[in-house]
Amino acid sequence: MNITRRSLMIASASLAPLGQALAQGTYPNKTIKIVAPFTAGAASDTLLRKITEAAGKLLGQPMIVDNKPGAQAAIAARIVAKAPNDGYTLIMGGNSSHAANVHTLKNPGYDPVKDFTPITQLSLNPLMLVVNAELPVRTLQEFVSYAKERPGKLNYATGNSGMLVAAKLLTTNAGIDAMGVNYPGAAPATTDLIAGRIDFIMNDPVVAAPFIKSGQLRALGVTSKQRIPLFPNVPTIAEQGLPSYEYASWSAMFAPAGLPADITRKLHQAFAQVMSDPEMVRFAAAAGIIPLATTPEQLQAFVQEQIKLWERWAKESGITPA
Repeated sequence: MNITRRSLMIASASLAPLGQALAQGTYPNKTIKIVAPFTAGAASDTLLRKITEAAGKLLGQPMIVDNKPGAQAAIAARIVAKAPNDGYTLIMGGNSSHAANVHTLKNPGYDPVKDFTPITQLSLNPLMLVVNAELPVRTLQEFVSYAKERPGKLNYATGNSGMLVAAKLLTTNAGIDAMGVNYPGAAPATTDLIAGRIDFIMNDPVVAAPFIKSGQLRALGVTSKQRIPLFPNVPTIAEQGLPSYEYASWSAMFAPAGLPADITRKLHQAFAQVMSDPEMVRFAAAAGIIPLATTPEQLQAFVQEQIKLWERWAKESGITPA
């Protein structure tokens, strides 16, 4: 059984009928705000808006998305860490906000374990190596050769810590010298890639998809060990001569620390029900996303594992806290 089916089954087995759970208290009785640490139009933003629409209907109250990009998701995380723990302010966090920043920022301004209540993991998000279609390369091997012939001449965009470490792992594993350029998110980075102002990017598949299909961009490899349904003909980086290469971003729902157990349970039930819905599974597949629905306890353990993993990744890719 694969990780997606196993996680969804575990979450589904823990669900009581949502209406029964809501009847046990008055929460929620007003709009719930989800702070998003990414720009509108990013793959995670697209996923979040789909999730909040469905979860809001289950909970009987609207959910709104408040985009607060920047500082590798630290801006959004700080806002939610300091918010009241009443269940009306949440964050769709992920590898940047709740793992990488421990090792990439000197002072994130929050503790990803102590300052948050885990609710559920939502997804795994593989990235893709994408170049401007005018770059004279069609495979990873051609790209590596092209870059090695131009040491220090190519640049790449980093819109978050996931994009950064995925690119750093590539340059380190392939032995190429390229310069990173920081962007507030994947969408503006993609705009500059199309315009030719940068040379390559480790991009969200759903953000890159329309431009790949239009012929403006070209996908050279997937960062996960498995190909994705959205681009089944794009091979993984690992199967193109870099067998140890593997990276995937992830997303999860968190609340401020100290969220009451009954509210945590209601939110978990709603999000788990949404993520296990067949329509959401199909939507995620079309967006290059692997849907998940884990328990709060599983998410807590996962975050701690990811913090340790990012320590190794930061060292391997030469990232020092900024």
